[in-house]
Amino acid sequence: MFRYIDSNRSVTWRGESSYFADEMEYAVISKSCLVPNLQNVAERFWQFSQHVYANPELQSLCLSLQDKQQRNINLLLWLSFCQQQSWTVNLEQLLAQIRDSEQKLAQFRRHRKTIKPLLSDTQYQLLLKHELKLERRQQQLLVCSQQRHPGKQTAQQALTAYLQQAEVAERYLSRVSAVLV
Repeated sequence: MFRYIDSNRSVTWRGESSYFADEMEYAVISKSCLVPNLQNVAERFWQFSQHVYANPELQSLCLSLQDKQQRNINLLLWLSFCQQQSWTVNLEQLLAQIRDSEQKLAQFRRHRKTIKPLLSDTQYQLLLKHELKLERRQQQLLVCSQQRHPGKQTAQQALTAYLQQAEVAERYLSRVSAVLV
């Protein structure tokens, strides 16, 4: 049984997997877990992400990097945000911080795509909405990691290393820069 938990209601579907019930509790975003300054950074990062991701060309590039190279879109956006802020980062710590949540998100995405034909549009939209909450929680993990481990690497160096292809990193950075102008 798959159970989606929303703050206002609980919706249940029958599906292939039961591991989501515990994960949904983890997914609830609690701003109280962040100190005020981190709340501000997390909110600014969320707004930045929405602005950048709203660009169809950049969204397509991000999804391609996620699907074909298993790259984390939140990390790409975080490194772009850090570059804009002129912050240094610790890529290894950032990757370690989101490892578990990325596995859970990937499982959730696969499950959502698998059961899509069995769901109504409303049910599917609820799953997408929940996935967005998981994404936001992961962004909070990145913000917290940055606070604890600011690192010594520029965000652009980290992005290039993460993508492992300077050409792809430059293309991504130029598109992000174009969106921010």
